[in-house]
Amino acid sequence: MRTYYDQDDHEGYEAGQGLLIRRLTKWAAAQGRELDPYAVVSALQFRHTSVDGRLTHWTAALVREFLLSYVPRTMSATADEAVLVPGTLRLFLRYLHETGLVDPMGDPPAELEAAVAAATDGFPAAMADERNFGVAKYWVMTAARKGIDPSDHEALNAFFADVREGRHSHDAELLDELVAKQITEQAERAFAQPAVSLPADAELADTAEASSIVTQLRKFVDWVGDGRALTTTGNLKLADARELVSLLDTGDVLEWDGGDKVYPVRSSADLPHLAILFELAKRTRVVRAVKGKLVRVAKAAPLVKDALALWTAAFDALPARGLLIKGSGWGPGYTELLDESLDIVLPDVLNTIYGLPEPVPVVRLAETVWLACVEHTYFDLQPSAEPVWRDGLALEFRRLLGTLAEFGAVELTTGPPDPMYSSDLAENPELPPDVRARLRVALDASSVDLVTLTPLGARAVRGRLLRDGRVAPLVGELVDAAPAPMLGALVDHYTPETAAAEISGWLAAHGGDLSLLLDAIRESPFRTRAADMFAVLVDALPDGGAVLRDMRTDPALGPIATNMLIDRGELDLGELDDRERLLGMTEQFLVLLEAAGPEGVSSALPSGELAGLREAILGSGHPDRVGLAELAEVFGPGPQAHPLGGLARSRKKRRR
Repeated sequence: MRTYYDQDDHEGYEAGQGLLIRRLTKWAAAQGRELDPYAVVSALQFRHTSVDGRLTHWTAALVREFLLSYVPRTMSATADEAVLVPGTLRLFLRYLHETGLVDPMGDPPAELEAAVAAATDGFPAAMADERNFGVAKYWVMTAARKGIDPSDHEALNAFFADVREGRHSHDAELLDELVAKQITEQAERAFAQPAVSLPADAELADTAEASSIVTQLRKFVDWVGDGRALTTTGNLKLADARELVSLLDTGDVLEWDGGDKVYPVRSSADLPHLAILFELAKRTRVVRAVKGKLVRVAKAAPLVKDALALWTAAFDALPARGLLIKGSGWGPGYTELLDESLDIVLPDVLNTIYGLPEPVPVVRLAETVWLACVEHTYFDLQPSAEPVWRDGLALEFRRLLGTLAEFGAVELTTGPPDPMYSSDLAENPELPPDVRARLRVALDASSVDLVTLTPLGARAVRGRLLRDGRVAPLVGELVDAAPAPMLGALVDHYTPETAAAEISGWLAAHGGDLSLLLDAIRESPFRTRAADMFAVLVDALPDGGAVLRDMRTDPALGPIATNMLIDRGELDLGELDDRERLLGMTEQFLVLLEAAGPEGVSSALPSGELAGLREAILGSGHPDRVGLAELAEVFGPGPQAHPLGGLARSRKKRRR
């Protein structure tokens, strides 16, 4: 049982959805609770199609969004018909916690329960309000109001044909609003970032304290004092700007040599480094302009004192127009092109660098930045001018990276490019042939410009990813998580190296008690989940091989350990006794049941063979009682016993 599927893994997702619904339905029935299976489908689809795709990651905000927005938008039902949805969600969330499937970074159960209770009150009104409908639901509900059964496809198609011919009236203004809303609300699955390791915040705070940008912002705020007058255009006065260039050591040139004459700077806007700092101070809201005067923001005093928070706030303000274009506002066309797309391309660049294990060749990023800028901006460019613009934009992009390096967000180096950055060039449909050809030549060099994030930069990028709802694990953040959710998160989102680091830290915080993790695996009601968690644990432990061999005789983990030893070539089938062979075969059927459903088991072998295996598998003594019960349903009833049982056999024997 996985809790995260790639969007194109349709078969895997459908099998996981079916398994979860079957098990949840039986769990609820055992408690005498009624649920709506379609509501579970809806909850899973809500999370699967989200930006992060984590099926079992739930927060109070997500609960509210599901009950008050997603279901009213997508479920073609009235409030009365959907009356079981809130209660079903409550049962679903309880089941996730009870079975250890819950994502450890979600909200605690009590907060989720409270969120369901609060949203339940507003659920009927949300379901009835047409402004909450999606376009498809609007038409289905409109058809239902006109007496058409939505399950009658022929009648529904005839209704839509009548709508196209104008024979059915509808609220055109509302429909336009729903169409526009649907376009803006469509979520796109984002790339799941790998887990990263970062220094402690205290260490990063020391780094931020020593950064030039924090020093400059603090000096700037102190300089503003009780207020400084601005020009009528909102710029710093020239005399003040000259003072600040010296005070803040911005490196701006106050005058330039024109050959036969020296030309002084006539406006603070012509001092690019100071102009950027001025913009950053306003964007971080440590100062603001009020009635022609620049003043400090009193509420920002704690921010100014906190070096790490101040650095991060300034970093978060960077992807906005005006970072590159300064002075008179004029610049080469390619400079303006990059500046206009900065809010789109810069976060993408930083996210890309964040997710890669080796420093990234700048030329590889520059080519994709060019493609992104061209995609997001319409302009008519002659073919002969394109190389000039592309090369000019690449230079501006390198200048931007230099600014980020001075900021302390990235580190620029030179060296041989890692082969991973050229290995995909032969067949990469996202890159045009001419781009691939240029990159092959550029990356064939023995030394290229490389860029990577600094720890400060990585921390800030991760914060932005989390605010966007992205998956961005941090090694060490699961130290207080329950064992099963912690291991499950490692299965879905960690590399072997980061999983080993996470488990090492978790064990250190829990007295080194390995039995806590083994017990969590033993108690998992899903064999595929248990096998994945056990594999992660074994591979993470220094003595994992010994643990794997020891668990061969474990009542619960034995079948998993035996299959793993065989798969890894450490155990031969001939070394198994009859009991181990039977348990191993049963384990394989249980895994097939979870991965392919009852139909997959039925189609694996002819029905005659399944019937022959029934008695052996169900009597194998395998610890997965829930799975065996499902297999019993798939195999069908066994041979019918004589109503007199042993008495009939004893009489027959005496007659002999």
